[in-house]
Amino acid sequence: MKLFVDDRRTPPEKGFECAEDYEGAVFLIRYMDFEFATLDYDLGDGFTGLDILKFMHENQKYPRHLNIHSDHPEGRVLMRDFAKENFPEDIRITMNSVD
Repeated sequence: MKLFVDDRRTPPEKGFECAEDYEGAVFLIRYMDFEFATLDYDLGDGFTGLDILKFMHENQKYPRHLNIHSDHPEGRVLMRDFAKENFPEDIRITMNSVD
C-alpha cells in the first residue's frame, strides 16, 4: 500500500491511501502497513510531516520507501535528517516533488 499526506496538493488518482492532516495520517499508519509513503511538511493543523515521522518511529511503522515532497526548505531537511538518524538503514529516502 502507498500513503500520501498533504493538506493542499491534489492526491494521486489511484493506488494511494490519502490523509490531509496528522490525525488522518496517524489513523492510517496505525492500522495499515505501507510500502511507500510520501509526506508534506506543513499540514496546516499545527502538526508537520516531522510529527508523522516521529509517530512512525515511536510505533516502529516504517515504509520501505519514504519520499518527502515538501516545498518547505527547512522542513524537508529536518524530515530527511530525522529519518536518516532514526529509521532502519535499509529504508529508501527520497525528496521528490509529486506535482
